[in-house]
Amino acid sequence: MDSAFPAPPRFPYWRWNLRILWIAQLVAMVGMSAFLPFLPLYVRQLGHFSAAQAQWWSGLVIAAPFVTAIIATPVWGAIADRFGRKFVVVRAAFGLGLTVFLMGLARDVETLFVLRLLQGVLSGFIAATTGFVAAETPPQRIGYALSLLQSATAVGSVIGPLLGGLVSDAVGMRWTFVLVGLLCTVSGITVWRFVREHRNPVLQNTGGFVLVDSFRLLWKSSLALGIVAGIVVSQAAMMMPAPIFPLYLERLGAPREILSTVTGISVSIAGAVMALTSPLWGRYAERFGTGRVLFACTTGATVLYAVQAIAPHYTVVVAFRALLGALVAGILPAFYTVLSTRAPAHLRSSIMGLGSSATLLGNLIGPLMGSALATSLGMPWVFLASAVLMGLLSLMNPRIHPVVRLLPRLPSGRG
Repeated sequence: MDSAFPAPPRFPYWRWNLRILWIAQLVAMVGMSAFLPFLPLYVRQLGHFSAAQAQWWSGLVIAAPFVTAIIATPVWGAIADRFGRKFVVVRAAFGLGLTVFLMGLARDVETLFVLRLLQGVLSGFIAATTGFVAAETPPQRIGYALSLLQSATAVGSVIGPLLGGLVSDAVGMRWTFVLVGLLCTVSGITVWRFVREHRNPVLQNTGGFVLVDSFRLLWKSSLALGIVAGIVVSQAAMMMPAPIFPLYLERLGAPREILSTVTGISVSIAGAVMALTSPLWGRYAERFGTGRVLFACTTGATVLYAVQAIAPHYTVVVAFRALLGALVAGILPAFYTVLSTRAPAHLRSSIMGLGSSATLLGNLIGPLMGSALATSLGMPWVFLASAVLMGLLSLMNPRIHPVVRLLPRLPSGRG
């Protein structure tokens, strides 16, 4: 440990908690990613829809939890700051498990849509773990910790689609939802049993207006507002292809009888690359600055999304999606790192909750835009739109945009 950055006494368990939460998030992400890539196919299974109707309902179903979670996530973050962060993480895991299990029992797309809305209220597992880690980790190591946590998401997104595709093709999509419910329950039990939360009396007695204080702080900071806007744009770009991705692979020649498996392989390859590169981006940010990470990742993503729009065969899309995984792995942790390091300790979970709400807003806008573009202009335009949004972010470089110019370099000390 670098003596210039000793670990403050209020972070005694951060390494242990990070390991446990990495495992719990991995298990939860295996569950979530086991069904998410196949929701468009599940929607088509629940009704007799035209191609345009299937694309539109897929966008609504994918976006639904983000509508309610945008409101619920900051509230849960304030509850975490006020009453305890471990409770909120456990609650999120069980809430996700319950709602996904019920999705497997849905008989029509309207019921699926309502359950997805409920999922947004009751779950928010990734937002909860992100807030916990940001609050319980020494400031000089937050970038590394959040990037490592992102790698758990990536590893889960490797295993999940493969598992979900195999289960779906073998015994049906409904059993995939049952499996996810069990995995999320295991994740919640793991956190409840092994995570050790540091309860600081000062932070527990900050009053009942934590969420109001967080909004006030965000509103007064042009840097924080710029970061939040960047989160929304980046997530919208990443999520736009989600409603049409398996349908796009089918259009480019993927065999329909193994379409779920091909989709799962494609998503898993990208996740594998993310898992390998996410901690590397975190260490690069600690050494050279968060702004450089954002510029490199968004510029490369611009090119790769554009290439997917003109791909002649589905294997080309699969290959470039793998490269894309290496670049998007660095974007969100970089934004989150800046938010966390600028937030007061007693508001950290609340501020991260607002950052998570920005992520969810992008996740909401993206699928709706993707469905609308695919219906009106065609599926390749969805990837071109993602390229345009990433291109706008890449223009936020240190010479011409104040947000990136002000992004602080993170100290490289070890805690």
